[in-house]
Amino acid sequence: MKIFLDTPDLSVVEQWLPHGIVDGVTTNPTLLRKSGIEDWTGTVGVLARRIAPRDLSVQVSGVDHDDMVSQAKMLASRGENIVIKVPVISPDGRPHLDVMTTLREYGIPVNATACLSAGQALAAAKAGVRYASLLWGRVGDEGGCPESVVADITGLLRRHGMTAQLLVGSVRAPADITRALTAGADAVTVPPALLARWLDHHYARATVRDFQADAGVKYE
Repeated sequence: MKIFLDTPDLSVVEQWLPHGIVDGVTTNPTLLRKSGIEDWTGTVGVLARRIAPRDLSVQVSGVDHDDMVSQAKMLASRGENIVIKVPVISPDGRPHLDVMTTLREYGIPVNATACLSAGQALAAAKAGVRYASLLWGRVGDEGGCPESVVADITGLLRRHGMTAQLLVGSVRAPADITRALTAGADAVTVPPALLARWLDHHYARATVRDFQADAGVKYE
């Protein structure tokens, strides 16, 4: 079981690293834009060094095979622990499996992102990716059952001896994290605020206050 932080914010990542539960970090263009990061290639290098040897997934934004491969090479040069996120499909419906295959041949690890179906994730696995990222919340938005899709993918990956790991993203509630792991996901990437909610519980807080009161400890 792996837990990734879904953020490009180095200060937030550094707050979580001492807890010992962060196995890696994922980013995407939307998160970078919301964070106001302009020098994102520089940020990638700093973040990769800080979390090494944990994986850092960084997404390419090229529009064709050559652009994506060129950008992937540049990003991968920023750190040995960088995994390149490649959208499984283009906005006009072209599969990017060729990009994934080329990067695999260059020895660059790939995270196939924006998977919404078992077929997409399994095809990416066959192309040799390290991670296939299924967007849990968006599967549900389309009326699908994310648990069933996760179970189908992980079952087939194991049955056919594929090495790709299923990484679940787009989780929107604490229960989604547990549900994804229960369904068989190898990893879940979680926004920091949501991870904090997953670990919190009002009754646990009250219970600890009771313990401290019984021990004569004042808690302010």
